[in-house]
Amino acid sequence: MAGRGLDPKHEAPRQPADGRTPRPPLTLVTRERLHDALDLGVRSPLTLIVAPAGTGKTVLLSDWVTRRRRGGQPVVWVPGQSPDVLHEYLERPTGAEGTPDPVVVDDAHLLPSSTVSRLSGVLQESPHSVRLLLATRYDLPVPVSELEIRGLALTLRSRDLRFTDAEATRLVRAHAERASPDDIALVQEKAAGWAAALVLAARTLQASGDVVWPLANQRPVLDLLLGETLNTLDERVRTMLLRTFGAVSLTGQLAAVLSGDVEAGSMLDDLAGSGLLVTAYTDDSASSPVYRYHPLLVELLRRRFAASPEGHQLIVTAQHRAALYYQSRGDTAAALRSALEADDAELVERLLLDHGPALLAAGESGLVEAAFDALPVGYVEEHPHLFGVRGLLRRVAGDVAGAVLDAAAADESVTESSGSRPDDQVPAADAALLRLWESRYGWHDVNAAIERARSVLAQAPASDGSPRAVLGPERLAWLLIELGAAEIWADQQDEALSHLDEALVTARMAGHDQLIAGVLAHRAVVQHVRGQVQNSAQSAQAALDVAGERGLPEEYAVRAQVVLGFAAFSELDLEAAWRYHEEAAEAEAARSDTVVAGLRAVLRTVLLVEQGQLNEALTELTSDPVAAGPLPSYLSRDLALLRSWVAVLLGDNVSLEHQVSVLESSGQAAEADLVRAMTAVLQGDAGAALKLIEAGLEHPDAYPPLASAAASFRTILLGRAGDDSAAEAALVDMLNRVTPQRMLAVLTTAAGEPGFLDQLRRHVAGPSPHPFAAVVLEKLSGYQAGWLQAGGMTPLSRTRSARRPPARRLDAVVNRARIRLTAREAEVLEQLALGNSYAEIAQALFITENTVKTHLISLYRKLGVEKRSAALRTARNVGLL
Repeated sequence: MAGRGLDPKHEAPRQPADGRTPRPPLTLVTRERLHDALDLGVRSPLTLIVAPAGTGKTVLLSDWVTRRRRGGQPVVWVPGQSPDVLHEYLERPTGAEGTPDPVVVDDAHLLPSSTVSRLSGVLQESPHSVRLLLATRYDLPVPVSELEIRGLALTLRSRDLRFTDAEATRLVRAHAERASPDDIALVQEKAAGWAAALVLAARTLQASGDVVWPLANQRPVLDLLLGETLNTLDERVRTMLLRTFGAVSLTGQLAAVLSGDVEAGSMLDDLAGSGLLVTAYTDDSASSPVYRYHPLLVELLRRRFAASPEGHQLIVTAQHRAALYYQSRGDTAAALRSALEADDAELVERLLLDHGPALLAAGESGLVEAAFDALPVGYVEEHPHLFGVRGLLRRVAGDVAGAVLDAAAADESVTESSGSRPDDQVPAADAALLRLWESRYGWHDVNAAIERARSVLAQAPASDGSPRAVLGPERLAWLLIELGAAEIWADQQDEALSHLDEALVTARMAGHDQLIAGVLAHRAVVQHVRGQVQNSAQSAQAALDVAGERGLPEEYAVRAQVVLGFAAFSELDLEAAWRYHEEAAEAEAARSDTVVAGLRAVLRTVLLVEQGQLNEALTELTSDPVAAGPLPSYLSRDLALLRSWVAVLLGDNVSLEHQVSVLESSGQAAEADLVRAMTAVLQGDAGAALKLIEAGLEHPDAYPPLASAAASFRTILLGRAGDDSAAEAALVDMLNRVTPQRMLAVLTTAAGEPGFLDQLRRHVAGPSPHPFAAVVLEKLSGYQAGWLQAGGMTPLSRTRSARRPPARRLDAVVNRARIRLTAREAEVLEQLALGNSYAEIAQALFITENTVKTHLISLYRKLGVEKRSAALRTARNVGLL
């Protein structure tokens, strides 16, 4: 690996622990005029301190906060690198009584843009709900001008932070006791009140007795002054600084580990006390402080010392120690960053193999990619156990072709290895994980991939916990998630749920939010296909909540969105359901992942039907989703049920009978019986239909939404028969079925029956109404199903009146051949006989003109004619009109 210095892109932000505030230096000069300004500022919603590095912002605020807390006045300190506390503050109810506590945000320029946007919104909408002091190196996009005009904001800039002559005198003498008035005057003249320049010049004066100042056109002032100051430090201190300035965060213990000097913590404490560009952050407990180097010091050490061969070697050695230190503490991201800085290919390899999948699952794909890029050319080929990790990286990064190539190489590597050593389980698990992923897209047999993954897990039994630990909890959880996803696709729901439950336990033990969210998203799909609508929605929403601002990977997020869309539809919130559908439809997985594509198609179809767009729904149902193999039974079931429903609405009995046979052939006998029972009312024998429905409801494994719809049919038929007590019992049973999962959408057919709503009203007004009855009544009373307005006719609506017109004749003999019209063709023929145009027929039947023309072509062909007049004449002659 080629040698290199510290690269800023590999350096994690330095952040003090939450709840810690800077400790003022021992050389502090209290600046009362600025304290007064801050006291005045916190009476308003916003105080901004805008000035570059080295102007004393943090020291000023730490002194002001310390004094305020000593007086019993609360202040919240938030570092810009970790704004979680600020998020909680901004989410407080705006109507809280009393003046809010002031919140100091140091390094506010490091706040994420989303946080700044939220902060700006609060200042615009409810400014009096906050008291914010923001210290930043540059102006932020917040409504400062608007607030200043209203007297609600105060801004302090560099000119305000400049040390006055009196303040400069006290500061210089705090660092150089023997400084003369002339020395101080010269330092103040050249430093122009700049805090960092004053401190550095004073320390140089203390060490050398002279005021050293650069001439014109020489290197930057602070560069020279800081360099001169560092030269006055003990060599041991300089070495410690050089070995530690690249750390993510720094405690005395970590400084000792990195520098190899047991006195490193004491050195840092002395530097922080003297105010030499090292700040100590403390909290109210007795824990050790956390130290942070000023950016000016970091930049100088990086440019002036790390560039030399000796300095570079010191840093490399320190970073190697840091990598081992972070690895021992479980901070694998920091360990890998340090390994990169240490130019240690073997250490990078070991970290990638042991922790690469965990880092990828945590969203650290950029870091893992940088690690692979840093390895020498051909290194992965010489160490084939890395193929699996690189394949996972390429998969996460969207490089499908590269991931497939690496998956094949990982397979070959695993096949060639003996597999006898525990460490062989790691590449075997990665290869199995990739094979599971490929199998869901039809590139490999899914059942073979499942058996292979189970074999890997069987070699690492979880009974005593020790063998599986070789995989690591993150890798194990990811493998179990992929196995569960493949089992969902392979229609093995019980096994999928078992493996997902194990993955959830493993991910929670690892404390890995992204993996937890992934498990919940897949579990939501299993719950949905089992008809557990609200349970699935809770799992899906929990997945999104756990993922937080970082968000879910697309393949997980799309599952959560589709499931939430179904839940919204179930509660008749069509607007929300469409919104979730559109979000899911934008994902690549909605086109390439069979399960997701199938569920999305079903969701879109039910929404189209409910809005009355029956032709569009029929178009959506004309073909199965793109599939990597035979559709899982639950997708076949849902599509067959939907096609049956659309056929019922359109009066297409032939299609209805075909879909019932599809249900039976796909192993959905209970669902087929229920569909037959619900459509049996068309035969005119309500008693026989009731018996069939009762028998269908006896199936213990019947799909819950369909069973609930059948229960509503039973309620209506009993009410029509005048059996009030039986109808009331059936109503309660129906409510018991729909209540747990809030399946309101399955009752929209019943809602079209006035008698049903009347019965529901009587029940709600009765002495002991069902707890969910009022909700159902309210939702259904104000709901208008689009398919009703589009002319969709359910079995119940067709048998609503005993004095309904006779059924249209569909059979006839034409030219000695028996023909049969479809229900829709008969309706078109009837409209044709009324003399209606194509447009009028389309409007009357709620279909398009093209659909009218399609039905007429079929009608003319069956009648053996070519035009309207001949069709009408032939139809009358054979009794079809």
